[in-house]
Amino acid sequence: MIIGETIKQTSAVHPQKTAIVCENEQITYELFHENTKTVQQQLLSILGEAKQKKIAFLLDNNIDFLTLFFAISQIGAIAIPFDPKWSDDDLLKILTDCSPDLFITIQEKEIANVLALSLSELNKQATTNVAVLQIAEDDLFYIGYTSGTTGKPKGYLRTHASWAHSFSGSDLVFDITEDDVIFAPGPLVHSHFLYAAVHALHKGATLYITKKFEAKAVYQTLMNDSISILYLVPTMFSALYDVYYETRLPITDLNKVISAGAKWQAPLKEKARHFIPNTNVFEFYGASELSFVSVLDPKGNRENPESVGKSFPEVNVSIRRPDGSEVDTHEIGKLFVQSKQLFSGYLNQPEATKEIFQGDFATVGDLAFRDEQGYITLVGREKNMIISGGLNIYPEEVEKILSTLPEIDEVICIGIPDTHWGEKLVAVIKWRDNHRRTSEQLKQYCRQKLASYKCPQLFITFDHLPYTTSRKIARQYVIRQVQEQLKGQRT
Repeated sequence: MIIGETIKQTSAVHPQKTAIVCENEQITYELFHENTKTVQQQLLSILGEAKQKKIAFLLDNNIDFLTLFFAISQIGAIAIPFDPKWSDDDLLKILTDCSPDLFITIQEKEIANVLALSLSELNKQATTNVAVLQIAEDDLFYIGYTSGTTGKPKGYLRTHASWAHSFSGSDLVFDITEDDVIFAPGPLVHSHFLYAAVHALHKGATLYITKKFEAKAVYQTLMNDSISILYLVPTMFSALYDVYYETRLPITDLNKVISAGAKWQAPLKEKARHFIPNTNVFEFYGASELSFVSVLDPKGNRENPESVGKSFPEVNVSIRRPDGSEVDTHEIGKLFVQSKQLFSGYLNQPEATKEIFQGDFATVGDLAFRDEQGYITLVGREKNMIISGGLNIYPEEVEKILSTLPEIDEVICIGIPDTHWGEKLVAVIKWRDNHRRTSEQLKQYCRQKLASYKCPQLFITFDHLPYTTSRKIARQYVIRQVQEQLKGQRT
């Protein structure tokens, strides 16, 4: 299957059905298909034969974004969405890395050695009847860039087939149909929301998107429109809950929530019982490189809520010791994945690609164990592990404990170099309001729940925590900020 080919079928069968709603704008499947065809021909008039040529673009989060994305896919080219939040330096570095054949932007830009057009210039381009060469399922269609929580973003390569297999698994697990109204209110440069949007249109469903996530506006849409499926990440749900808390009006007719990016902790699940009492919540664990790995469905949430669920359909999960042998039940090891959904490697980074693959299996370095029922529990990421006094500490375990405190809005635990301990465990906290606990109270709480060596030695308050595009806390940025703060205190 080629990504986007079903749009034509839906436009023929249901031409006046609403395809996309973006705030005050909407478009039917017939018009969306026609616009996509026009953009295809405009691109071909510029590039000529376009198969496997790279087209980067920097656009707002709107219908134009998806029109261009599908047009690129349907001419056999490779779409490379750029994040509007990138700095100019980051943008130039990534342009150099991906070397696009064409770069399309919101506004006119002159960039050395890059063919750049504004969107308005593209739309003025005369169409042509250049033939599209045969597109294969194993052709690349998309290069995304990792959000860079631990360093420089890397371009990951995706084929049509990898997403087609993900679509099949999603249909089985989430039971998505053409009758659904699907809301993906996050940035389309983030693969979770781009995947949600592309899959919705692939199914012939109606898709809602927003130009920018605004909790009050999203809440009103959920209240007023017949949304059946909502894609989000946990930080978005927290923001929506805060709006609900002011009104005390729950969302009662939302069928499913599909969440990724981080585990829902117990306080968040308790909030969901009040805010979305009739909604089935699906938490899936995956990665840009791996796609879906496991899913915690409502049944799993009752049986093993601390886990990330069981393996996704047609996904083989192997948890291994350092020598490559399979671990026993409840034994911690590195998690490897084998499936047809895997990415094809990193752009221009053969060594990084080699590190992630072992034969047909791939790993992003997550550590986990599996119980007798097949539920997988994540312990942490290997590269996040902190070694303090010769003992291994998984910061995610400490974060989970601290996040149970109602006063804490968000927390991240990091390791800071220390001459005595090797690394010192530091908890960086964003408080919910003015009700705060002292460092000594926090230490006492941790001692009740954790081994003494896992208790943070230092607690630091941040008014705001930095995020990546995928709404994860930017760990490396926090580490640098803390190091600078501590350095300033010593001088």
